[in-house]
Amino acid sequence: MSQGCCGGQSNSNGGDQEMMPEMAKKMMNKMQGGDFNPQEMCQKMMTTVESTAKLAGFATPEVQMLFEEWTAEVEKEIVAKIEEKEEFNLTKIAEELKISEDSVRYFISKLIRDQKLKVIDLEVL
Repeated sequence: MSQGCCGGQSNSNGGDQEMMPEMAKKMMNKMQGGDFNPQEMCQKMMTTVESTAKLAGFATPEVQMLFEEWTAEVEKEIVAKIEEKEEFNLTKIAEELKISEDSVRYFISKLIRDQKLKVIDLEVL
């Protein structure tokens, strides 16, 4: 058994999801409608990181600054949308901000990591 890419234990027969902490499974199932696959998510993240790293080498400091400003603004808008609603709705936030649901998931996970959002309740559907 080895450490999986998202922090869970992994074995040779693909047991990543089986070893994921139960609370994390519930949260991700709610966020993704029950179709969460941690290995697929990690592969997508690694591809995105590699692509971003390649592009970052070509970006000017001005472009990097503009991207950071845009990212901060999107984070503020997501937090505002969550605060103004009684119920969290990923699809509605994505539609209102005109970004994909995957992008909203990315920003929410980043906000949680940066301790700007805190998950205090989970519900299994």
